[in-house]
Amino acid sequence: MARCGALLQLLLLLAASCLHAGEAFRCFTCEQPTAIHLCKNVTRCKPEATACMTTVVLMEAEYPFNQMPLVTRSCSNSCFATDPDSMGSTRAVYCCFRDLCNSVQA
Repeated sequence: MARCGALLQLLLLLAASCLHAGEAFRCFTCEQPTAIHLCKNVTRCKPEATACMTTVVLMEAEYPFNQMPLVTRSCSNSCFATDPDSMGSTRAVYCCFRDLCNSVQA
């Protein structure tokens, strides 16, 4: 009987070692609006984070009607993407759900 219990414990240990629940992934991050190509910081997210989030902010440049896109990027516990076809939105939000998915090209 003790042998059966030891075998069960071994199987449970092996199964637990294969799980990735709570494993932290990484996202590109920049807290302040930053030029897209300059937002290169890599952050290991907290285990409760479920997504990498990118917010695109359009800033008025010196000449009218010339907007410069800036981004903020972060780990997110709850990310809600905006509709990319919505009219008048000045902040587009994009969500992705794997390691380093909010790359500097996105």
